[in-house]
Amino acid sequence: MMEAKGHNGTLEFNGNMVVIKRTGLLAKLSTGSGEKRIPVKHISAVQWKEPGAVVNGFISFTIPGGNEQQSKFGSQTRSAIKDENSIIITRKHAAGFQEIRDAIEAAISE
Repeated sequence: MMEAKGHNGTLEFNGNMVVIKRTGLLAKLSTGSGEKRIPVKHISAVQWKEPGAVVNGFISFTIPGGNEQQSKFGSQTRSAIKDENSIIITRKHAAGFQEIRDAIEAAISE
């Protein structure tokens, strides 16, 4: 099992299932506490925004039938905070999330 902890959640991947876990005050204020389990076969896309020195990045999952919204230019990360299928990533989290992202994308393409 692969796991990476981000700014507003933890991402787990076991080869078949993506699990987004939310705990703490930040989760309660943004998307709510709890756990969301997504079978990898239901993920149609993975969106990645690389975190920078000043601005956080994110990883987000597109699911058919989901309520996906287009963000205005310059506000993608702010929109991802409220998205239940996204996790905000700082520079110190990036390497762990990139490894999981690559594994998820490989599983999707199989």
